[in-house]
Amino acid sequence: MTDSKVSIRRAAPADSNRITELCLQLGYETFNTEVHERLLKIVNKDDTALFAAELNGQVVGWIQVSIRSAIETGEVAEITGLVVDESVRGKGIGKSLVIKTEEWAKELGYNSIRVRTKVKRTETHIFYKTLGFEEKKKQTVFQKRLDL
Repeated sequence: MTDSKVSIRRAAPADSNRITELCLQLGYETFNTEVHERLLKIVNKDDTALFAAELNGQVVGWIQVSIRSAIETGEVAEITGLVVDESVRGKGIGKSLVIKTEEWAKELGYNSIRVRTKVKRTETHIFYKTLGFEEKKKQTVFQKRLDL
């Protein structure tokens, strides 16, 4: 791709196919129908934003930020997902997406933003540290499947 200007905009359900492709690049096993349904729920929420980065008319990245509420810590803006197409990583697109989420959080009155990453994604840790994020803690996530 050429070095054109990246534009950041709100993602739309019509972006679901491309967002699914980007999810698959990071190993998230999901289907377009699932992503499309999730997008339909997310786009009109006041406490969540999903932004898409476009380069030369194609979505090359996305970021989701949500307001999380916990009794022990209160409310915080948290990046819940970020993917940039592997063909354009290192070109400032991820940084532009993070800056957009920071602006969104500030508009809502939040003075900090949080993100969680997998321990094995050391390049991601470096990325966030270069943007001014500080490591606060390490944790283990447990999950249990529920039979419906």
